[in-house]
Amino acid sequence: MLRLAYLYRNLTRNPMRALLTCAAVALPITIYVLSMSVVDGVNRFLDNSARQLRLAVTHRASIINPLPAGYRAKIESLDPTRTRLLSVCGIDWIGGKIEGDPRPLSALGADHDTFIQTFPEYRLTPGEIAEWNRDRRAIIVGAAAARQFGWSVGDRITINPSLPPYQPMEFRVISTAPRAEDPLTLWFHRQYLVEARRQAGWEEERVGFYFIKCASQADLEHFRAAIDALFANTPDETRTQDEKAFMNEFITQQFNLPRNLTILAAVTVFVAVMAAANTMSMNFRDRLNELATLKAMGFRGTLVSAIIQAESLFLCTVGGLLGALGPYLAFNHTPLRDFTVPLIQQLDVRAATCGKAMLIAAGISVLAALWPAWLAARMNVVTALRNLE
Repeated sequence: MLRLAYLYRNLTRNPMRALLTCAAVALPITIYVLSMSVVDGVNRFLDNSARQLRLAVTHRASIINPLPAGYRAKIESLDPTRTRLLSVCGIDWIGGKIEGDPRPLSALGADHDTFIQTFPEYRLTPGEIAEWNRDRRAIIVGAAAARQFGWSVGDRITINPSLPPYQPMEFRVISTAPRAEDPLTLWFHRQYLVEARRQAGWEEERVGFYFIKCASQADLEHFRAAIDALFANTPDETRTQDEKAFMNEFITQQFNLPRNLTILAAVTVFVAVMAAANTMSMNFRDRLNELATLKAMGFRGTLVSAIIQAESLFLCTVGGLLGALGPYLAFNHTPLRDFTVPLIQQLDVRAATCGKAMLIAAGISVLAALWPAWLAARMNVVTALRNLE
């Protein structure tokens, strides 16, 4: 009990320093939790893409170069029975915005006759599928997008595309896809976009890229090579990748979130180590005479070192708890749970990530107290007591 009382007196001797040390650890831990939550979300997104058994076919030169519309029939001819190559869906991205609203949309036009089979994870009801097939201006909006813009089934919305021909396009919401894993993307009939382009003077119909649903992993590997071989030595050669590789490349080129956020997390943890180490070194210098007196009274150097380590562990643990608990509560139990992040959509702060952050906070405490604890263990009592004079 005496040791705990001494520890308590030391921690409360300079309350401002203790609070600032906790804050210096809490902020980097918060940044770590948020950064790793995004990285984990990206990894889960990529893993989900891999499970879909889809191929992405783009122009070999660049994804911004469209492909001929006739490529769909040629790709389908590789498996006329549709037992291995289940569906081919042409897709065009138009982005888009609502008039007077700066928030960007992620709207894509898809071949309506193959969209349902190519993207079964949207889990549309039979009634929604019937509406999708019947209305050429039908649009499926993600649940999060519907909440953000206040849309509901039956609403008519107008989107201004971010790509040519830039003319407003009117749609009717037929589903908010509440069971879909992607809560933000909007899907509409690509043929509607083709008609708008023809009215604007476009002559040749081209497609941004194709998504292909395969029956098995073996079929995925087979058609990945077969499709590129089919269009080899043509003016529009293709590059075929599985969906995970395609999305990972897109993330790397456009956002590179995993690498950048991992670097950010590492830097902030390093800053926390430096801040905590500075505090523990100051505490050691301020109490040098007290620690020397303890050793002169017969206390071992290991006990003196343990006191310093315990103080560091307490300060960093409190800071780590605040830094981990704050984002966990904010993004799970407040309106921030609807906060969205590019690509992964909703930010999912999980308890496992917070647990790792707490372990890192404990590691920070060990590193921060390492040097002063070593000095305390090797401290010469006579030399230290001279400071009393």
